[in-house]
Amino acid sequence: MTLSPLLHRVALIGAGEVARFYSAALKAAGVQVPFILVRRESAAARELAQQLGAQLCLQTNAHWQDLDGVLSAVTGTQADVVAKTVMPYLSAGTLYMDLCTAEPQAMESMDVLARQHGVELADLAIMGSVPSTGAQTALLAAGQGAGRAAAFWRAQGAPVRILSGQAGDAMRLKLLRSLMTKGLEALGIETLMLAEQMGLRDELYEVLEDLNQRGLQDFMESCLRSHLVHGVRRRDEVLQVRRQLDLAGIAPRVTNGVLDFFEHTAQTESLQRSQVVETKESLEVFLEEARSSSPRS
Repeated sequence: MTLSPLLHRVALIGAGEVARFYSAALKAAGVQVPFILVRRESAAARELAQQLGAQLCLQTNAHWQDLDGVLSAVTGTQADVVAKTVMPYLSAGTLYMDLCTAEPQAMESMDVLARQHGVELADLAIMGSVPSTGAQTALLAAGQGAGRAAAFWRAQGAPVRILSGQAGDAMRLKLLRSLMTKGLEALGIETLMLAEQMGLRDELYEVLEDLNQRGLQDFMESCLRSHLVHGVRRRDEVLQVRRQLDLAGIAPRVTNGVLDFFEHTAQTESLQRSQVVETKESLEVFLEEARSSSPRS
């Protein structure tokens, strides 16, 4: 594996928003973008190709062997399909940087394919808002090509954290983060709707201030440890919350999911304890119950 972070000729796959931001960074870094691969031509794709001085392609060819890098920025469902199309045309040692939000299992399959062709795959997970921070958005990097990709994007001003695991791990962490942030997004909106209806939105921020001071990790693990003891009682509080949403004329979409979780605890003896247990043991309790109740078990 070469340790040089320098990239001179990089093809771009995709012409959407992410592709536009990152291709601008490539151009600013003095990297030549000879080709842009797209599924179909569009005015936006033609404009991007003109800006970069690139050839707009609907398929790859032997000229792609002269590349030292590829940057894929397509939809996650197309990531592995594109990789299967492109990688056979690349020379050994080519750095294939994937910015797509693909399934981790798809990224693992792409890694197998990359190794078959001597290509270095970098699984790059975008950890922020590209429209807000462009190519300086934080990245997670995993896979054989993670070090080279990280060195290049760090030089362009992006914070990049390299993971020691396999390709697919960057996407796993991104999806874990998404589970938390999207869940908080939905619950936060439902909470603010109720607070607004009650005329208590400003006061709500004040009573939540202790969570800001406490820190997210401490809050999550405290909830985990205490749920086994207090889950049944907290179920009753959630029922009261849903009643308030009903009275306010707000559909309790997220709250119904929260209530389902607490109801499951109340109806499952193995998820109930008389005293708090430590984080690791608490997780094992939940995981064991999940495994025993899974349709696959």
